[in-house]
Amino acid sequence: MPRRTRVLWIEDKTQLELAFLVPPVLLDGHYDLEVAHDATEAVALLADPKTHGEFDLLIFDLDLPPGEWDIFAAFYKRYERRGEEPAMLGLELLSFLRTGRWVRGDFFTHAENYDALELLLKQMRRIYQSKPIGILSIYTDHRRDNLVELLGLGPEQRPEWEKRLIVPKHAGLPRTALLQLIRDLEGWAAAMGA
Repeated sequence: MPRRTRVLWIEDKTQLELAFLVPPVLLDGHYDLEVAHDATEAVALLADPKTHGEFDLLIFDLDLPPGEWDIFAAFYKRYERRGEEPAMLGLELLSFLRTGRWVRGDFFTHAENYDALELLLKQMRRIYQSKPIGILSIYTDHRRDNLVELLGLGPEQRPEWEKRLIVPKHAGLPRTALLQLIRDLEGWAAAMGA
């Protein structure tokens, strides 16, 4: 039996969406889907491939709850309290994974216990920096050009792949949206020779 593609879906509202979006993926039978419910769990799964295995494809929600780590909780509290925009911890993790930089970098680099987090994040980057990544989020218009750049879409790829790899969550989202995004990520990987 061929090896199934390992997919990590980093998603904040999975209890509501698991029953809707996951069955088509499971019924397809070609994918091993793991779900991280918050930023802490995402880092734990991504930073330790010896324990959890290495994922072939990653799908990010841009706004994630912090989970148990104090540094993520403090960041979340700071930005959610302001009410200007969501904390966007998923976007922060995606940015660090791809570029080694945070969107709001000064908060993290000056936070207490950052050194321990930075070690894990650097481990993540070594493994996943060039892996195919998709976005499934209600915030897909948020910093759109930045998202396109983080996904590695150049001007020549953008017309074909942008709408396939950056999927907005909305009322009426098809049940097969997650499965289609996974298939499109495989297509993107094949097109890029990954």
